[in-house]
Amino acid sequence: MPAPPVEVHVVSHTHWDRESYLTREQLRPRLVSLLDRVLDLMDADPRFQSFHLDGQAILVEDYLEVRPEQAERLRRRIAERRLLVGPWYVLPETVLVSGESLVRNLALGHRQAARYGSAMPVGYLPDGCGQPAQLPQVLAQFGVTSAIVWRGFDGPRAEYWWEAPDGTRALLIHLPPEGYANAARLPLVGPEEMRERSAGLIAREAERSAVGQVLLMAGGDHAEPHPALTDVVARMADEPGVRARLSTLPAYVDTVRAALKARGAAASLETVSGELRGGEDYALLLPGVLSARIGLKLAHARAEGELEAWAEPASAMAWLTGRAYPSGLFAYSWKSLVQCQPRHGLCGTSADPVHAENALRVARATQAAEGLAERALAALAEQVEAAEPGAVRLLAVNTAAEAFTGVLDTVLELPFESAEDGRLVDAGLLERSLPFVARGAAVASLADDEGRPVPFQVLAVEEGLAHLASRYEPPWPVRVRRLRLAVWAGDVPGAGYTAFDVAFAEGAPPATPAPPEPVTAGERWMENARLRVEAADDGTFLVRDKRTGVVYRRCGEIEDEGDVGDAFTHEPPARGLRVTSAQARPVAVRLVAAGPLRATLAVEMTLPVPAEAATDRRRRSEESVLLPVSLRVSLDAGSSRVSWEGRLDNRARDHRLRVSFPAGAARVTSVRADSAFAVVERVPRRAPVPVPRLEAPAATAPLHGFVDAGDAGCGATVFADGLPEYEVAAAPDGPRLAVTLLRGIGALSRADLETRPAGHVAPAIALPDAQCLGPLAFRLAFEPRAAPPEPATLIRAARAWRHPPRLVPGVGGGRWPSRLSLVTIESDGAGAVLSALKKTDEREGLVLRFFNPGSAPVDVRIRSPLALGRAFLLDLLERTQQEIPVFAGQVTLTLAAGRVQTVEVVPDRGGR
Repeated sequence: MPAPPVEVHVVSHTHWDRESYLTREQLRPRLVSLLDRVLDLMDADPRFQSFHLDGQAILVEDYLEVRPEQAERLRRRIAERRLLVGPWYVLPETVLVSGESLVRNLALGHRQAARYGSAMPVGYLPDGCGQPAQLPQVLAQFGVTSAIVWRGFDGPRAEYWWEAPDGTRALLIHLPPEGYANAARLPLVGPEEMRERSAGLIAREAERSAVGQVLLMAGGDHAEPHPALTDVVARMADEPGVRARLSTLPAYVDTVRAALKARGAAASLETVSGELRGGEDYALLLPGVLSARIGLKLAHARAEGELEAWAEPASAMAWLTGRAYPSGLFAYSWKSLVQCQPRHGLCGTSADPVHAENALRVARATQAAEGLAERALAALAEQVEAAEPGAVRLLAVNTAAEAFTGVLDTVLELPFESAEDGRLVDAGLLERSLPFVARGAAVASLADDEGRPVPFQVLAVEEGLAHLASRYEPPWPVRVRRLRLAVWAGDVPGAGYTAFDVAFAEGAPPATPAPPEPVTAGERWMENARLRVEAADDGTFLVRDKRTGVVYRRCGEIEDEGDVGDAFTHEPPARGLRVTSAQARPVAVRLVAAGPLRATLAVEMTLPVPAEAATDRRRRSEESVLLPVSLRVSLDAGSSRVSWEGRLDNRARDHRLRVSFPAGAARVTSVRADSAFAVVERVPRRAPVPVPRLEAPAATAPLHGFVDAGDAGCGATVFADGLPEYEVAAAPDGPRLAVTLLRGIGALSRADLETRPAGHVAPAIALPDAQCLGPLAFRLAFEPRAAPPEPATLIRAARAWRHPPRLVPGVGGGRWPSRLSLVTIESDGAGAVLSALKKTDEREGLVLRFFNPGSAPVDVRIRSPLALGRAFLLDLLERTQQEIPVFAGQVTLTLAAGRVQTVEVVPDRGGR
């Protein structure tokens, strides 16, 4: 019986990096020409049935901005599913963004595509440097049950199942080693060569397929469809044993599924679980993108955190109290942020002018998010009942699900006189009214919402100028005293607030009780009931865990080494000089805060580091430059965590600068870091390859907020605010956790790297700005541990450190009480993690998105002082899946292990 013909799906496509070696505006004319010609070709050649627009919808937006007259023509082809767009808004670098960013990106892509037809129902991920474990589940909740990937995986077959932590499976289509361009050149060669090449491709890809389905991707970077492609497909179809057609990715995936079902082959496909971050012998992973242009990544993380942790939840809380929800501003803010996330943008692997534009784009997203957060917090403060006469009310607002206990700090501005002589301003016309306090007044006492004394500490006092915004007049300049206060917050309710009242008196000594587990300090040490911290002569610190007796030495060690790689790959020089804190001169340590709430030691030091790589790039130059580093190392009352705030001025080129901490354990057996909607466990170090074929396995890996390492009885957690790369590094005295501060490189791509024998991966252009010269600020924290904490505990700790409650002035006069949880969320055991708190995009409901990073189901209970009318389970596009009961004012749901679940609760005052 003859063998069935091989089914060949030829997909005409382009891979369109919106910006890379050229800027978006330099590439836009080519995009316009491409789409003009695609539309013309569809009209002229009825055989040219389809074109794949790279899985992202933003390209339609870029095109119609300058070709609006083509809108109807474009809409018709998208509606006919001949021009395929989405499901993404932009193709992101998925390992560098949060789970919420992935959700908003896909939501934008689906909604953009829906304006013209529908989104392509295939998870197209052709070029990312690895993929997060939860992508099958995230895609599935948008109705996308397949994923086409290339990098990060080395399986030889074309079809697999890819399983997320909750068990959700996607049909994984693994692109061939050439990636998304295996048939790009077929229309460019003569008939005989085309026949020979296509026969070889078809035979190889048929061998990779479990069901005889072959995918040929006819396109490439910024490439237009070749007019001869339909003739090529016709000639393929004339070959014996071949059934070829110009196809689409959805048609190919549907045919694979049908063939698997018909042959009973689905059960035989191998299942791949978790994140995809390997396979360097199959396709380049390019791990250096984690640390290229870290300043841009820090700025992006700040914008992302401001939107997720502050602007949205605070606005949702204000909406529950009756204020309008700024849906349009949020749509703009998220769109602005997601536009910062394309691969070559956020990765830092583009030309310098591209990243100059990216910096402005990230700044706009940050400013939009900060403005929304500030207005929401002010709206909450306005609606709370007023303080007693003469007192200034502070409102501690907590947007996390869990109550917060610990030290908070704030800068309190106290106007004492007008800076504009003769000007009278009606305080009722100010956007935010603040009482005037005598210039010499000091904080006399602080009280909580029940009038009980609260411990506080004045950290700093200075005078300056402020401008109070007025609704109908120019801003009013006033002279202010700025008091930086540390406040003991004993219990700030989750998704709520509590008030503190500050009283002032001239010359009166402060009346403050001692906090629980106060911190004390001397010239070179700090101590509370849990930790003792001592400064060493080289600017590092010894941390003694009093609970376990374990001593952690050389905490916060700065280390510098050469880097002769490029934007995609770190490569140390063959004979590289390594500089650490031990070589720093001089090192000055001084006590700047002595407790009882916060103790801080300041460290000033200078590292002599080689100025750049030597001309031969085999070693570092003999010339040195001085790299100044300033640190503020703090320990709070009742805390088991030490925080580092650092600033440095990078004056060197061609190097990698890191800060490291001891893991505590003699041998690290477990390493965990947070990822999109998950905590992933990784091997401490990947096995080296003596002679890599394409690329050596990377020792570094990504994190979003923390990395935890150690063994079953001892270890440490390092928290990082926006720094995305870590390594478990070997050292003579035991494993260390190293977090990258910056990586300065001068080229987009190099062809002579020993760690990447594959050669160039992009144009060989110079990147002077990627040397990251100039100032850099960073934040880290170090926490010793005994047994490994639960995944949810680690995520909540990272969030509480990075986004603790904020203290805002409360003008008062409202009807809401001085302490309130607007949404009470409880969960059993280790618990679920609240990922989003927002108003629904299109209805009058409150969205709560949870995920369970643990290995066992957890129950979640939701209550509110506002009457809850109805509740619903939603998918990630906020489409209703089912109604769930509200019983006695409470909503209860169970989250399976690894599950991401969105819930809508509708207050009685609003409807669906």
